[in-house]
Amino acid sequence: MEYTKEVLADKRVKLTIKITAEEWENALQKAYEETKGKYRVQGFRTGKAPRKVIEREYGDTVFFDEALNDSFYKYYDEAIEKEKLDVVGNPNVSVDKIESSGVTMTVTTAVYPEVKLGAYTGLTIEKEQVKVSAAEVNGAVKDMQEKAGRMVKVEREAKNGDTVIIDFVGKKDGVAFDGGTAKGYELVLGSGAFIPGFEDQLVGAKAGEEREVNVTFPKDYPAADLADKLCIFEVKVNEVREKVLPELNDDFAKNVSEFDTLEEYKKSVKEQIKKQKEQRAEQQAEEKLLVMITDNATVDVPEVMVEEQADAFIHDFEHRLAHQGLTLDGYLEYMNTTVEKLKESRMDDARKTVKTRLVLDAILKKENLTLEKAEVEKAIEEQAKFSGMEVEEFKKNVHDHVINDIANNIVMTKLLDFLKKNNTL
Repeated sequence: MEYTKEVLADKRVKLTIKITAEEWENALQKAYEETKGKYRVQGFRTGKAPRKVIEREYGDTVFFDEALNDSFYKYYDEAIEKEKLDVVGNPNVSVDKIESSGVTMTVTTAVYPEVKLGAYTGLTIEKEQVKVSAAEVNGAVKDMQEKAGRMVKVEREAKNGDTVIIDFVGKKDGVAFDGGTAKGYELVLGSGAFIPGFEDQLVGAKAGEEREVNVTFPKDYPAADLADKLCIFEVKVNEVREKVLPELNDDFAKNVSEFDTLEEYKKSVKEQIKKQKEQRAEQQAEEKLLVMITDNATVDVPEVMVEEQADAFIHDFEHRLAHQGLTLDGYLEYMNTTVEKLKESRMDDARKTVKTRLVLDAILKKENLTLEKAEVEKAIEEQAKFSGMEVEEFKKNVHDHVINDIANNIVMTKLLDFLKKNNTL
């Protein structure tokens, strides 16, 4: 195998790889040996037909794809190893010539860009000063009071804040429409959970009362056949329920916490809010520091890395939708958009993410912040214990990316510790 290298202007490298006739013949023979069991030839048992017979039966190029694939990975890897190229992304491959005298292919690939680090130590980041007001404490206590409230059936007229148990049928032009019917539905009046105007027309209703509710669906309503349309809901109110809140006293504190007095409970709530604010302030300061360090650096980010990161964003978003029982196609239809537009909207974020990663990698190398095998093993042991598994069982049952994530988390913790130690937050 021979190759030539050409450095292109946009941080890419072009390799022209020439495979000799002997190497190409060896690749074809290997492809035959590995795939001959897939071909059936009359008069021969499966996998026993000679190569020439299979080529005559299925065509001279029957083993080309397999041989090209194998040759590419073998000789491409060999070339980049010799040139010590740190490539990124998937290479672009074209086959220029396939003849008995050999094969010529051109491979264009992006290479890891040079990162010129700016200042990443001695920086000062202003961290938010944490304060907790009495109003925040009282608000948190009020939220707990709401959670501890109980629903009581009442015989009076419904008012905002009450929960009504209703049956309803929605009709457009006198015909019930899909999704507009329900029985025993719990609706909090004033919550804004329904179409504007719906809840207002149930204020003053009593249990057993039937009402006709007239509403116009919003112009941007997802169901096009209902958008901006006047519809009538036939509603029956089955029950009216009022939330009764517990009194804020020592008994309340005992019921909702481990404390004996309301004063102790409020003090605990204040400490918890303060801790949460301090953690958020620390995280925001770290993020500001990383942004400053990234902005101080100069790097020509390869577009292929940006594309791959944008694709990763979309894949992660699709995964999160699946956890909610939704699909990406359904989301795109609802939002009247496409995967291409969604990806385009994330390109700037992808570029920033890639640049930050490149800069942090450069700092790791410069500061020689390496990962020890013992550190990874210890982290795996802790994760296995948390999962209720033996270490070997844990390793067998998790994907490789989980182990990689554990290792990456250790490295990033080291890096953040280094940066926080050498900068002022």
